[in-house]
Amino acid sequence: MVDMKEIKDSLPDEDDANDPDFAHVDKAEMLKALGQLGNNAGLIGALQHKLDDLVGMSSGFVESLHWKVRARVNALSEAQGEYDELYGKFLEEKRALEERYAKLYAPLYAKRAAIVKGEKDVDAKPEDGDDADEEAPKGVPDFWLCALRNHELLGGQITEKDEGALKHLVDVTSRSLTKEDIPKDEDDEEEDDEEEEEPIGFALEFHFEPNDYFEDAVLSKKYFMADMDDPILEHSEGTDIAWKQGKNLTVKVLRKKPKKGAAKNAKPITKTEKTESFFNFFSPPEVPDEEAELDPEEVEQLQEAMEMDYEIGAIIKDKIIPNAVEWFTGEANEDEDDEDYSDEDEDEDDFDGDDSDEDEDSDDEDAAPKKGKGKKGGADGEEKPPECKQQ
Repeated sequence: MVDMKEIKDSLPDEDDANDPDFAHVDKAEMLKALGQLGNNAGLIGALQHKLDDLVGMSSGFVESLHWKVRARVNALSEAQGEYDELYGKFLEEKRALEERYAKLYAPLYAKRAAIVKGEKDVDAKPEDGDDADEEAPKGVPDFWLCALRNHELLGGQITEKDEGALKHLVDVTSRSLTKEDIPKDEDDEEEDDEEEEEPIGFALEFHFEPNDYFEDAVLSKKYFMADMDDPILEHSEGTDIAWKQGKNLTVKVLRKKPKKGAAKNAKPITKTEKTESFFNFFSPPEVPDEEAELDPEEVEQLQEAMEMDYEIGAIIKDKIIPNAVEWFTGEANEDEDDEDYSDEDEDEDDFDGDDSDEDEDSDDEDAAPKKGKGKKGGADGEEKPPECKQQ
């Protein structure tokens, strides 16, 4: 078992300051590594104080250099300081620019949502082959279901049972976290909100029309980050879905017949078991507190689960929401395929040379269909169009 407290105790202390093994310990890099190893926010916080004690400690390496080299290193450090100051300003301007353009994007997203929901229509004339008398459906049916399903990773999370609920998904939005998103403890209720810093991270909000599956109009997923520029996830939180009776897509009900000899009116034994569903996305991995003991396999599983959880959220925020119509039509998938094949071509170029001997024996291999990334091919190797069932 891995004891979280033992990990803290294993960090270097003041006695290690002059140990050459710790000459290049970098606080930021260590925090980043710890953040990736399970992303345990409580553990990172507990280690922060111990790491602070090491900052600025001399390892003795620079002092051992020739005095002229020391002067040159000092000059380099001054230049580095100037760079760090400029980079800090760059990040500030970048965030300001992102906020500015987020406001410019907002009316375009609102227009898209209105058209998808059927609240706004567009002028249109039937083209050749269209039935002018056929009644048009409201808005764009299954818009978000198709957009999500056409992404290879997200499509793998959506089960056939999920589709019925996702047909009622009418908009997906993202926003930055605010103080209101910070979980409130009973002990914190009396604290002044002004003392709290704005949290780092983002929220995804899935807007649904009334449906037979759950009561919620909006399902949200919040990602609390230690850093957005070099993404380090602390933890994530999702909506506790208010499922309607018998409609929970994240569990399956197992029924067992009463044993022989039981009363005639004995009812079957039932139990629920977790099952695969896109809606498990709203029940993210729980980060244990620092007192918890995890064995190496559990640590690895937690790390993988959190990495997958963040990857899905980042894809929805950075790819699906900005380019939803291209994912709906399948064009975005084609662009990703082109990028993949371009990378493969570059790799093949690295092996140019005399491969005539291989060509003589490659007829059978060329005849077999090749496996590519992105689109799913049929049994004959032909590409299939995006699978979107329109009503």
